[in-house]
Amino acid sequence: MSLLAPSLARTPRRTGLVTGWAGAALLLAAVPAAAHVTITVSTTEAGATTRITLEVPHGCVGSATTELAVRVPDGVGEVEAVSTSRWMAQASADAVVFTTDQPVPDALRDEVTFTARLPEEVGAELVFPVVQRCEEGEEAWTEVAADADSRDELEYPAPVVVVTGAGAGASPPAGGGADPALTTYGAAGALALGCVASVVLLLLRRRRG
Repeated sequence: MSLLAPSLARTPRRTGLVTGWAGAALLLAAVPAAAHVTITVSTTEAGATTRITLEVPHGCVGSATTELAVRVPDGVGEVEAVSTSRWMAQASADAVVFTTDQPVPDALRDEVTFTARLPEEVGAELVFPVVQRCEEGEEAWTEVAADADSRDELEYPAPVVVVTGAGAGASPPAGGGADPALTTYGAAGALALGCVASVVLLLLRRRRG
């Protein structure tokens, strides 16, 4: 029986100088809350063993994360996961579950990793549904689009990895297709860093004057 079976049946939900620094900090802290759970793989090459990194940008509507459960799609084999100082890993043929007694605060990002062998079928789209459980509530990143055009409309997309031919190398973070939330985070992060840099430059100029 899949470790994720009970949860995947549920409906996804979301149960001056000082001013310049504070504004930048608030911007950086606020953006990740809108980001999706994503997966990055070390290689997408058919038949290869890949290192899969699951990144979680926030908790469940303010609540700290205590568990991450990933369903492994058909065709993916040799799944292995190693426990860390924070996360205890349990891997089976069809799922990987990470649990912790050190809940990750809502405002912090964290990631877990495991390895698996990709199928030989070039072009296969591998869907990795993720259930994120928190001290209060959970978020199910399990939505799958009917086609590529509708992926960006999903609120809780399951990460997707596309298998490629030899020599394709590593893949960018994968969500339900192109992830607009990640683009927003990158742009906002750059803007916040730009604000901080401007404030520091202004302070240095005043001191020199």
